[in-house]
Amino acid sequence: MTVTIALPDHIQTQIDGEIEAGRFATEQQVIVAALERMADDRTIPPDMLDELLAESIAGADRGDTREFTREVMDELSAQAKVNAELGLDVPDDIKY
Repeated sequence: MTVTIALPDHIQTQIDGEIEAGRFATEQQVIVAALERMADDRTIPPDMLDELLAESIAGADRGDTREFTREVMDELSAQAKVNAELGLDVPDDIKY
C-alpha cells in the first residue's frame, strides 16, 4: 500500500537525521518504526511498564551495566547501520 503525505519541515529533518546517523536506511523504515513504537507504547499495560522499570533498576543495582563511552556508542551505531542496511529491526535501545 502506498500513502503520500506532506510532512512538516521539522519532521522531515528528524527523519533525515535518523537516516544520516545510520539508524535507518529509508524514510519508510523510520516512519514504520515510529508508528510501531507508538502502538507498543499504547499496548503495554502501565503495571507492566512499572515491572520493566523495576527489573532495569535491579539490574543496575547488581552491576549489570556497561559504561557508556564513545567506543560503545560507535559499536552500537555500526551495528544499527548494518541492521538497517539488511532490513533488520534495530533494537529500540540502540535507535533512541
